[in-house]
Amino acid sequence: MAYAQYIIIIILHNVGNSPMKVKNVSLSWGKFHADGNKDKEISKDEIEGKVIGPDEKFQINSSGRSDASSGTEGSFDLVDVNDNNKTIRHFYWDCPWGSKVNTWTVNGSNSKWMVEHQGANLYGGAIGTVTVEALKKGN
Repeated sequence: MAYAQYIIIIILHNVGNSPMKVKNVSLSWGKFHADGNKDKEISKDEIEGKVIGPDEKFQINSSGRSDASSGTEGSFDLVDVNDNNKTIRHFYWDCPWGSKVNTWTVNGSNSKWMVEHQGANLYGGAIGTVTVEALKKGN
């Protein structure tokens, strides 16, 4: 079952006064689903454009499809709403079916933001739960 290939991304906006937004959501394989329910598929439109304010969190869930030989692969950007949607970071994952090697990458640089991530399992099974913490420096 491809449900075993999944990723849960918890985005925490830690401090500051600038909201961030989820943009450029892409899914090449698999599906997005509701928190805690892989059978309840949601569209990328429920993720695209989501604004995350200070001290808020947002969760993105993706998995392979039931009874399908595919995992999940996708990407998204976090952008600074108060800085003309300038990219904070670009995030990419690949949790393939039939392979033991997973990929989780964070690219880009925006010196006004500190971004840390932890928890990605890169070998065997699911990527699992990844926590992304974003902090706007200064004002």
